[in-house]
Amino acid sequence: MMQRHVHRILDLAVSSTPNALAASLDEHTVTFAEVDGAANAMARVLQSLGIKRGSRILFQAEMTLDHLAFYFASQRLGAAFVPLNPALSQDELLPIADYIRPDLLVLDPLRQHGHRFSSACADVPVAILGAGAAATAGVNLDALASRASCDRLPDLGVEEEDSHAIFLTSGSTGRPKGVVLSHKASWLRSYLGASRFVTSGGRGELMTFPMFHWAGWNYLMENWAHRRAVHFVSRPEGDMLARAIDRWKPAFLYCIPAVWERLLASNVAFDATVVRSAASGTSRFDPVLMDRIRARFPRAYRAAMYGSTEFGAALGLNDSEIDRKPGSVGLPLPGNETRIVDGELQLRSLSMMDGYFELPDQTAEVFVDGWYRSGDVAETDDEGFLTITGRRREVIRSGGETVAPAEVELALAGCPGIRSVAVVGLPDPVWGELVCAAVVLDRPGECPSLEAVRSHLGQSLATFKHPRRIVAVDELPKTPATGQIMRSRVRELVLQIH
Repeated sequence: MMQRHVHRILDLAVSSTPNALAASLDEHTVTFAEVDGAANAMARVLQSLGIKRGSRILFQAEMTLDHLAFYFASQRLGAAFVPLNPALSQDELLPIADYIRPDLLVLDPLRQHGHRFSSACADVPVAILGAGAAATAGVNLDALASRASCDRLPDLGVEEEDSHAIFLTSGSTGRPKGVVLSHKASWLRSYLGASRFVTSGGRGELMTFPMFHWAGWNYLMENWAHRRAVHFVSRPEGDMLARAIDRWKPAFLYCIPAVWERLLASNVAFDATVVRSAASGTSRFDPVLMDRIRARFPRAYRAAMYGSTEFGAALGLNDSEIDRKPGSVGLPLPGNETRIVDGELQLRSLSMMDGYFELPDQTAEVFVDGWYRSGDVAETDDEGFLTITGRRREVIRSGGETVAPAEVELALAGCPGIRSVAVVGLPDPVWGELVCAAVVLDRPGECPSLEAVRSHLGQSLATFKHPRRIVAVDELPKTPATGQIMRSRVRELVLQIH
């Protein structure tokens, strides 16, 4: 029986289409065979550095195509790949290194000097990837790989239950938590998602997710499972994305809302009819944004997805359901079960995380009898479609009533004069908390009045859910990886203004 290993996805692509385009970055390209050979050579280099099954590799670098071979090299050895956001500072890296206790730190040339560890990680070796002959610190991986064999490695006994990656996320405390994913979990995530490529044809996907995020690697593997290319850009900026669409004509495009906004604002000309699938999501979506996507990409089949690092893509809406169920996150995707317990959405599947790395208490908090507690407050309609109305810890308590910020934000979508909105609770001596809408305006200086906003809401929301304060802001703080609103930061911003 075939083991469900992440690296098997590359193996199968090489066996059938070795010379097909696997990936591009700007004008650079690589085939499946080239990735395979480079991965084999790099695996031998890593072996010489002591990396083996169960090792952990901390990886911080700006995206290049070299990352693909390095990633699959680590997978073939049974090591856990732990990617970091390149934007993290040295001070931010220190506690992560202490927490992960890596066997190797891999950096790009920009970071080869000035790294430091606490005494707990003082013996961790440092290697440089992508410097060619110019590496001046640490182990030069490129130089060693250039002399290593590209032949396939023998079976090293990697099991599908082994950890293949640890993706870092932050909880309410701000301390890092490592989401541990097994080979089997990520294999299932990629193959269940890969079914979308059967009917949509394809010239591959334009990758907009960062590769320190699980979604980036997941969608790469989805495409490679069907021998489709993945097209990267240096940065997910509107003009860069538009030029990439014009150059590579990808059939698939999946962006978080913030990236969609950048692309839709671009004035660079491209043929939008080549895009046949346009998806958005993270936790919930704005119906107005989905209408704008349809107008710009008229031939694209739209989809809205709900998921997280811990459990992958779990719910979704297809094109026809987006208009029929505005604001919903849809129905469970294949292989996923859902239930609502005390208002909280819980999920179960074979592709969930194993847990948080060496954090048994935090892991126990989010698992109940095999069900993952999402922390999202949800409702279901008579057809089973789910709508996220807020977060358990974000619920506003106002005058003895409970207000879900996401519900108010959805109702404010399309309000004249408002481009985007985040709803938070502010301390109030009378109400306990009052409902405040932080808004980004269509036209600076033209903020709608509180009366106009409440009139827009009309009878769609109970009056106790209506905002009692409107605050105009230049932009809403969002997480860099997923574009989700950082509600605590919004609250701080509003309190500074008022």
